[in-house]
Amino acid sequence: MNNLMKKKLLVFKMKRLKLLFLLLMVFAYLSFYIPVPYYIAAPGIAVKLKRVISVENGYSEKGDFMLTTIRMNPGNLGYYLYSLFLPNIEYIPKHYILNPDEDPEEYEKRQLLVMKQSQEEALIAAFQKANVPFQIKQKGILVAGMIKGMPAEKIFQVGDVIIKVDQKPTYKLDDFLAILRNKKPGDKMSITFLRNQSTLTKKVSLVSLSTKEGGTKQRAGLGFYPSEEREVIPLRKVSFHTNEIGGPSAGFMFTLEIINQLVPDDLTRGYQIAGTGTIRADGKVGQIGGAKLKVHAAKEAGAEIFFVPKDIEPNDSNQKEVENENRKLAKPMMIVPVANLDEALQFLKQLPYKNDTSKTDSQKSTKNVL
Repeated sequence: MNNLMKKKLLVFKMKRLKLLFLLLMVFAYLSFYIPVPYYIAAPGIAVKLKRVISVENGYSEKGDFMLTTIRMNPGNLGYYLYSLFLPNIEYIPKHYILNPDEDPEEYEKRQLLVMKQSQEEALIAAFQKANVPFQIKQKGILVAGMIKGMPAEKIFQVGDVIIKVDQKPTYKLDDFLAILRNKKPGDKMSITFLRNQSTLTKKVSLVSLSTKEGGTKQRAGLGFYPSEEREVIPLRKVSFHTNEIGGPSAGFMFTLEIINQLVPDDLTRGYQIAGTGTIRADGKVGQIGGAKLKVHAAKEAGAEIFFVPKDIEPNDSNQKEVENENRKLAKPMMIVPVANLDEALQFLKQLPYKNDTSKTDSQKSTKNVL
């Protein structure tokens, strides 16, 4: 083979390599627009709650309570392939995350609404436990999501708040459901609701909805996911600075931080304490998603103790997941499973003060005001 032929062959190979590289680049680019049926979750961050929550005239703390987060994105082929090479990744089927016919944008709005509700539950639980007065003002029926093809989709947006039904003020969910029980499919209903700063009134025809009792019983409805919009008015003002963090899973840790700023006894005892779990106004701690990923977020932030919802029901798994993941760490944290707020407070009050030898046991046993 002469030199000319070798040069032509080399040029041909170079062109093929350039074409192959270009095709790979185009595929890589387009792959980020090809969806997969998963949300891809990874460890997020742990956030010190003294920077997030401020109670008027609140007490300071030597340690920290921390909420923990996960990073979760709608899956696409490109990120899915990339994530195969990353540690601590979970693939969550989209139908576990989204309501039927809900798109990712509606989901994000719902997560922010749920975060607001978790703050309200935390306020109630904390102020009750600290015996500090507060009031609850019912403000209406919150539209948390709509079912595709139903009448609600034509008149509502996520975040709208219903304040009147058939010209009658309606602020509680039980009152709204009582009105619906006296209606039948095909009846018309007048709905007055708030959207941002505007008050709107629409008339809508009710349709037949299946109930959960066996799936055969029918009732009249609009086809939306309701909740209650309310305002918790505490005697001492509480400010939250959660930015774009969404979801209900910080509620339990919010509660601990609020209590700690309400009472003189520092519940942190000087430790770095992270955790997760929903909270109810009665103090019950509930299961959450992505529990084992939050172990890594907590450890990265220097947490020494990690609260996790206790596994009680047959399908509960948070405690097991967290304990298993914690064992894999080079220096495991202390894992504390709790079913309710009382169990958490009992654990915290028996903790010795960290690095503090100047106090006797009697001095450390501050008068219990909880």
